[in-house]
Amino acid sequence: MASANILALGEPLIEMVRLADPIDGCPIYRQSVGGDTLNALVAAARQGGSTGYLSAVGGDPFGKDILALCDHEGINRSTILVRPEDPTGVNFIHPHPEGRRFFYARRGSAASHYSVSDLPQAAIADAKILHVSAVSLAISQEMRQAVFQAAKLAKTAETLVSFDLNLRLNLWALDTARNTIEAFLPLADIVLPSDDEANSLLGPGDPSSHIAHFQRYGARYVLFKRGRRGAVLASPAGRTEISAPQVDAVDSTGAGDSFAGAFLAYLLETGNETEAARRAAIVAAGTVSGYGAIEAIPDRETVLKTVS
Repeated sequence: MASANILALGEPLIEMVRLADPIDGCPIYRQSVGGDTLNALVAAARQGGSTGYLSAVGGDPFGKDILALCDHEGINRSTILVRPEDPTGVNFIHPHPEGRRFFYARRGSAASHYSVSDLPQAAIADAKILHVSAVSLAISQEMRQAVFQAAKLAKTAETLVSFDLNLRLNLWALDTARNTIEAFLPLADIVLPSDDEANSLLGPGDPSSHIAHFQRYGARYVLFKRGRRGAVLASPAGRTEISAPQVDAVDSTGAGDSFAGAFLAYLLETGNETEAARRAAIVAAGTVSGYGAIEAIPDRETVLKTVS
């Protein structure tokens, strides 16, 4: 089993993206592949990062599409389980330049049955970063236990734990989300909340107070994502405003995920969190300029041309 520097644990999904123009009065959807943790891995891989995925898919054509996508993007999928008896989850997306409109059809999916016994301990120990999200925690009780255990294994092995807040209240109740996330935060070295998610989870507040809340749990880096207003990076060196390139946004799907994945890849490459965040902002801006979570994610060559 080949090792990867950046491992993600979560659920890949088939995405059905609603197109703007109906045909004969009927809505039309375009099929693609996504899921927050997979989106992050694609972004990391396109920046040259070494990536791998901990998950499960069904034995259906959708599962095969996800595996093919991993092969195409250079994501190590040797730790993706195939469960012929279970379906692959589907996510219906109504594009919007800024908002998030997701509708899931994923109850009982293969990934929802991923459990502690499925974790490849050696792969986690060999990785440099384990990336998870609140969606990973929300999928099911089985997956939630696996995420906590994976993070504990990572901490023991001195593998950094990255946590994207990605709060989806159509997956779980706010009180459950808040309690679970607060319990997980002490395990996270890198935390990536967005302003709207922080407001939902913690109540209205300014970035400074929200960042301080996450830092109290011991996070080394907090990247507070603010959409077209950029991000705020908090690290042991202080706080830095990260500007967002101005683009014509058409669909915000996957922007935060691509920011996370690109940041992790460039952090490992450069060792400079500020430079990594600046490059990640370029990746996120490119992502919102196209439809769907993955297709528009820019590659390393595009990013480095923009930086120079």
